[in-house]
Amino acid sequence: MCLEGKPLSSLVERWGSPLFVVHADQLAENVRRFQQVPPGQQRGVEVFYSYKTNPIPAVLQRLSQLGVGAEVVSPYELWLAMRLGVAPGRIIYNGPGKTPSVARTLVQSDLLLTNLNHREEIALVAQAAAELGKRPTVGLRVATSDSWSGKFGIPIAGGQALAAYEEALSHPSLRVVGLHAHRGVAIEDADTLERFVREVLEFCDALHARLGLDVELLDLGGSLAVPTVLPLNDSPLPLAERVSRRLSIDGYLSLLVERVEDHFRRAGRPAPRILLEPGRAMTGNTQMLLCRVSSLNAAGEGPAHAILDAGENIAHILHREYHEIFHAERWGESPSETYTLDGPTCSPMDRLRTTIDLPRLRLGDTLAIMDAGAYLVSFSNSFCFPQPGIVVLDQGRETLVRRAETYEDMIARDLHANEASR
Repeated sequence: MCLEGKPLSSLVERWGSPLFVVHADQLAENVRRFQQVPPGQQRGVEVFYSYKTNPIPAVLQRLSQLGVGAEVVSPYELWLAMRLGVAPGRIIYNGPGKTPSVARTLVQSDLLLTNLNHREEIALVAQAAAELGKRPTVGLRVATSDSWSGKFGIPIAGGQALAAYEEALSHPSLRVVGLHAHRGVAIEDADTLERFVREVLEFCDALHARLGLDVELLDLGGSLAVPTVLPLNDSPLPLAERVSRRLSIDGYLSLLVERVEDHFRRAGRPAPRILLEPGRAMTGNTQMLLCRVSSLNAAGEGPAHAILDAGENIAHILHREYHEIFHAERWGESPSETYTLDGPTCSPMDRLRTTIDLPRLRLGDTLAIMDAGAYLVSFSNSFCFPQPGIVVLDQGRETLVRRAETYEDMIARDLHANEASR
């Protein structure tokens, strides 16, 4: 199994295992598809990558160089975006839990858009703006009938979001021109996207009719599913058919832009700028996790247990998502054995796949866990084992962009341990 002519097994031989491999060409292709103007439309969307999805500085910097902005949800991510040279006018700040000090930082930063997550944040940011003599551009995050709610956003239902906008507009220190709606739950098909966009656009009409507000920045979040990453369910459909029914980037953009442009054209009002915050749809299929078989345990009934050098400490998301896993050395051979894939940590929960059919495994064989560019790096931890290195493969060139964690790294912030070693 190769990538750009490079045998995957040779990558772990050179850089170590486990190893994340980023495919630069696929990343550039995803950016191109998100930035294209859909056929028949006058304009496309403005793209801001969700930093929390895959926070690898080398990837984030590459995205910025390709014209993608930053969507951040924490002071650290805001700091990182600016450290990587992203202009404030290319940054959107989202997320709950804004404190007075964070509010002041946001106001001082002159960002393109700060989205207020719930009603209590309105006065907090307005006060910081008044004290600093600034007028930040803000939007409010609203929750549609089928999106995340609770800690996220203000429900449209029951007039709650409308009342929040009325309150925000009463503060002269805020420039209220944005609307943020992030579904959260994966958008897998056209019908789901249609329902979501329709509800948001109807709320835009309500803002115009009730409050005289014309939305200038329409932030529709992300949530587009990766076609080849599937929920762990008992769907009777074959894998290929399940994948083929999912929205592509092109189909998603075409439908979304058409619905927004057509809605405002029929309403006789200027269409807002459309902002998107793709995460998994941008980087999910641009990365893989390579790992090796550390030991084999065939004792007992059922499948043999293949114990890998990567487990839930790196790939815990496989507990709830189906990712293709291939045998790198004998890719293409017919499966001949059934295995349980376990991680190396001393935990019964550390299992990546209960049953999988593969060509016969031997110690040291390489497995490729596909579509590893969304939330694997984000949630990796140093439970019992160091975290892996990261290599970017670009036009056949291998570049190590993050070295593997060492034992010394794992205790570097522990003062007592470091004193004891002297």
